[in-house]
Amino acid sequence: MKVIHHEPHGRASRIVEFNGVLYFEIHAPADATKRAMTMYEQATALLHRYDELLEQYGSDKCHVLRVEIILKDGADLDEFNRAWTEWIVDGFQPARLTHTGSVLPEGVLLGIVITAARKDV
Repeated sequence: MKVIHHEPHGRASRIVEFNGVLYFEIHAPADATKRAMTMYEQATALLHRYDELLEQYGSDKCHVLRVEIILKDGADLDEFNRAWTEWIVDGFQPARLTHTGSVLPEGVLLGIVITAARKDV
């Protein structure tokens, strides 16, 4: 089986695909470094961006297998969960890990890493 590296750049690929599974690199809200945004705004924007990315690569949020959520501040968890609950489809909740991390750029409150299955496999 072939490993496909989508959009390789520098130290990583944007997405690696193997056996019908898409492994996304970390994504953060694009506008967060340009203007002040609340956690809810950042989470909503990023989850909508993932809708686009998943569709682009033949998947959707009902095919997400696992999500890793990195929050700059654990106190923002409730606001993240508000956006998450609005985004996720009931009955299709993926495995999920949420933790804090200081690797996020200034102004960015969260990063998300998704692993998803392609719909056509």
